[in-house]
Amino acid sequence: MNNFYKIVLQFFIYSFIGYIIEVVVATYKEKRLIINRGFLIGPCLPIYGIGSLLITFFLQKYEHDIVALFIISTTLCSTLEYLTSLILEKIFNLRWWDYTYRKFNINGRVCLQFAALFGVGGVLIIKVINPLIYKYLFTLPNILLKSIVLVFSFIFIIDLIITFIILCQIKINVTKFSDSTQKIKAEMKKQFTKHLTLKVRILKSFPNIKSIDNSSFQKFQKIIFKAKAEVKNIKNKVKNSIERTK
Repeated sequence: MNNFYKIVLQFFIYSFIGYIIEVVVATYKEKRLIINRGFLIGPCLPIYGIGSLLITFFLQKYEHDIVALFIISTTLCSTLEYLTSLILEKIFNLRWWDYTYRKFNINGRVCLQFAALFGVGGVLIIKVINPLIYKYLFTLPNILLKSIVLVFSFIFIIDLIITFIILCQIKINVTKFSDSTQKIKAEMKKQFTKHLTLKVRILKSFPNIKSIDNSSFQKFQKIIFKAKAEVKNIKNKVKNSIERTK
């Protein structure tokens, strides 16, 4: 049973590492701090966690063969990225990333440049990061290890549920969302702002996101930014009202 908790903890560790990598790369490219990475609310990119587990389970035997480790990691993680892109597109009718502008890409879902980075990542996981995790984190007392995993799992599941609901609204509930913004009331401002924040975060996290129906998604983007402006206007009115009563 302890092995199960260790596997789950490793998933969270690498999901967080992946988030940090994405933030650093995006910040470097944009020349400003970018923290909106991935579609989850928390600092977690599950695709990195899943990829690390696949590498750990299937490629540990290539620990002393760096060439084989690099090649197989490249293939394995690129396959995972391709399937993830395809599955997300089928579920939400949205194209989350597109590499068609890069050389040596496959249907815009994977490209040689990032595939090579996956290979390097696989080598680092087996040769450097996993040994550190096993040496320090996996020596924690069992009760502490289980407590950490249970807390992280609870937060992750809640995050996943909320995000999935919002993403389903993006796909099928644009009209209802639009109506809600037009009829917004002061007493529902807090919850509406919470949902709006996540939707805007998704657009920021995936600036090149594409809808299978481009016209519908462009309409949705206009609704999002209009709604954001409306919420800001409400906040200003509330602030002004408070100041007048002082």
